[in-house]
Amino acid sequence: MKFTRRSVTGALVGAALSFATLPAYAQEITVGLSLPEAMEGFDFVNGMYRTFAEQIEANSNMTVNLVYGGALGAPNDRLTQMSRGVIEMTDAADGNIASIFPDIMVLNMPYLFPDEATAWQVLDGPFGQAMAESIRERTGIRVLGWWELGGFKHFSANRLIESPADMAGLKMRVLGPLATIPIEALGASASPVAFGELYTSLRTGVVDGQDNSVSVFNLVNLYEVQSHLIMSGHVYAFGPLGISDAFYSSLSADDQAVIDAAAATAIAYNRETSRAVEGSAIARAEEAGVTVVRLSAAQRDAFRQVMQPAALAWLRENIDTPDLIDDALAAVEAAN
Repeated sequence: MKFTRRSVTGALVGAALSFATLPAYAQEITVGLSLPEAMEGFDFVNGMYRTFAEQIEANSNMTVNLVYGGALGAPNDRLTQMSRGVIEMTDAADGNIASIFPDIMVLNMPYLFPDEATAWQVLDGPFGQAMAESIRERTGIRVLGWWELGGFKHFSANRLIESPADMAGLKMRVLGPLATIPIEALGASASPVAFGELYTSLRTGVVDGQDNSVSVFNLVNLYEVQSHLIMSGHVYAFGPLGISDAFYSSLSADDQAVIDAAAATAIAYNRETSRAVEGSAIARAEEAGVTVVRLSAAQRDAFRQVMQPAALAWLRENIDTPDLIDDALAAVEAAN
């Protein structure tokens, strides 16, 4: 067959037009999640990611693959995968991020935040934005926003606790030095019991108490082995809504805008749901026979005066950027 310049040119143009009519390649965002798909009382996590996925798929050619139940590995493993771009997202919380970015622990100092609204204002404001940029630079994880992991952590025990003196002699299950040191300052001893062993350890007396959000307290039926839930509100539990920065940077400006908007919608869902869930979780604990101890502002301040200085001393020696401590305190004061 004889080819002319016109026939070759026509064929190339035809091929180009054919490819132009094909749909654009759909980017898939794989999200590794810790919890099973159906987990009562924890929709503020899984529901947040479902909301994110719905927004992405409704407003772009991207798809989202939610992989539940820890199928992609333990939280720190998934965090490493996200940092390296093996997967795009995971629900790693603040404690996991601390393993690769210690400065985030400044937000775990006891009684940093007086309430959830202040925490949101600080995290959404200049302080949280600067920390997000530091995380991106040092880890390769872009923080799209900050979500709430059930709200504040509270103490539980099998006796009434209303003051720091009431903690004396108790064996408390806490994890990590930033939790251990304030507990010991209160006169209690700290035991690093694995979460999967917490219920049995409380039932058998290996430990006397623990601290978690009320949602977690109910999740593992601690109302069966703890008589008192003390609303100490000593540490705010949160997580960064992170995405692989390499993946995000590879997207078009339009797709990046879709991701940013979806993240904002998902965070709003998370916070509203988390607040509603905590209210119902407290009621559920009371219905199960737990005495819920609501501390006054003065009582909570008594705990702060003992716990916070001990934590601050440890932080100044163990995070990469000690100046962040004063910056965080200043950001909270400005928010109030």
